[in-house]
Amino acid sequence: MRWMDFLAVEAIRPALQARDGDSLLWELAGLLAPEAGVTQPVIAEHLRARERLGSTVMEGGVAIPHCRVEGARGIVTCLGLHRGGLAFGEPEDGLVRIFVGMVAPPDTAGLHLNVLSRIAALLHTAPLRDALLRTMTAAEAHTLLAQAEASLHPHPVDPPRRAGLRG
Repeated sequence: MRWMDFLAVEAIRPALQARDGDSLLWELAGLLAPEAGVTQPVIAEHLRARERLGSTVMEGGVAIPHCRVEGARGIVTCLGLHRGGLAFGEPEDGLVRIFVGMVAPPDTAGLHLNVLSRIAALLHTAPLRDALLRTMTAAEAHTLLAQAEASLHPHPVDPPRRAGLRG
């Protein structure tokens, strides 16, 4: 299983415009909606509800807001970079600069957790995070992540491909 199986270049925004947590979740929902087949408002509300349960911020200025939504066509992720950093989550979390959004159907709980684990493992390393923040285009970010992921130990799960892909 590879994170890149669930991340389309079109779902990467190298310069998020959000000014607060609510607008950030709205922006991520907009990146997720086309591939997920669920509307932006529905995804945004589910992301907000999940964040109310507990912050999805991890060390290194990374957050992975995620939710499960009835009607989603499959697991879909997006990536957004906030150049200046955004206060997100708890005050002690500090500024977040890398956001990975994820939406999944309710019946994919195990796979959903495996994808989250894979994303966290990949973004755990500071050199990769720094390199990612230096990318200027969605294609550059996707290529960098694909190369970094290729060097990780493969995950034993072989999931169905991202929504909308065949084969």
